[in-house]
Formats: sequence, C-alpha cells, structure tokens
Amino acid sequence: MKKLLLLSVFLTLAAAGVFFTGLIFYRGKQHGTTNTASLQYGIGLASRIYCFGFTGSLFAATTSMTAFIYSLQQQLHLPPIFAYGLMAAFHMAPMIPHEYRNTVNSLRSRGITNNYFSIKIITPLLVKTIRWSELLATAMTSRGFSSDETRTYSQHYVINWPDWLFCAGLLGLGLLLTIFHGDNLFK
Repeated sequence: MKKLLLLSVFLTLAAAGVFFTGLIFYRGKQHGTTNTASLQYGIGLASRIYCFGFTGSLFAATTSMTAFIYSLQQQLHLPPIFAYGLMAAFHMAPMIPHEYRNTVNSLRSRGITNNYFSIKIITPLLVKTIRWSELLATAMTSRGFSSDETRTYSQHYVINWPDWLFCAGLLGLGLLLTIFHGDNLFK
C-alpha cells in the first residue's frame, strides 16, 4: 500500500507538470491561445500520464516478475530458453549498480577519474555481464536444461473467463470513447 501511495504521488507530480506545460505552451490553430482549448489540451496530456502511468505502475507493483514470465511461458508459449533468459536478466540487473561502484572505486584507487559513462567504466561492466551470462548458460547446460523437452510446473497460470471479460470490457470502453469523443481526442 505504501508503495502504491508513493507511486501515485510521483505520478501526480508528473501529471501536474505536464498539465501546466500543456496549459501554458499550447498554441491553437488561431493566432493566439484560448483558455478553454489550452485547458483541454493540458487535461488531455495529464490524463495520459495517469492512464499509462497508473496502469503500468499498478501492474509492476502487484505482479511478481517470475509469475509474469511463467504466465507468458504457459499462456503465450514463450520458449523456455527465452523465459529463463529473461528471468536471469531480471535477477542479474540489481548486481550491475554494485559492480559499477566497484569499477569506479577501483579506477579512483589508481588515480583515474572519469565521467559517468566513460568507456573505461562501461567496458568492464559489459565484460562482467557477458561473463555472468556465460557462467549461467554453462550452469544450466551442466544441470541438464534443454529447451526441447516438455517441462512441468509447480504453479499453473490460467486465464479464466473473468479475465477475458475484463479485457473485452476495457477494449469496448476504449472503442466507445473513441467513437463518441474521437473528434475531441485527436485534435
């Protein structure tokens, strides 16, 4: 709950910034700006932040990445080699900032100072990530991983009829809004 509240605060700040930017810098097809048109433009921009930001943030905050990847593998038949590669990448990502700090500190101890995206910092990071991925691939192969064999799962993710109904309802709502208010949406 605290995470969702914090996300909503940041999204509200972003939406307020975009709203005032649209309100102040709107230029209509007339020679000047009109208050109503600029207000509609600002609200339209801010509502996009809320629509896409809250949808994505709510999904990210309430869904575990492992469950999402397993669901993709079971429902959309994502090949296991890609699924486990995605999981490995998401589990390795938190190690990259630590290695970045280690590389910067190691260069500083030698008296070498660089900017944030120096080739002297990025190259060791790329080498380490390639090494990690090769070690992981070797470990998976040595433990008998094969993408050709059928797999069993401890948890099965299914899409039920309420899920399909919810998806169809969202698509229908979007279609109805586009039909009845489409002239205001695409100005």
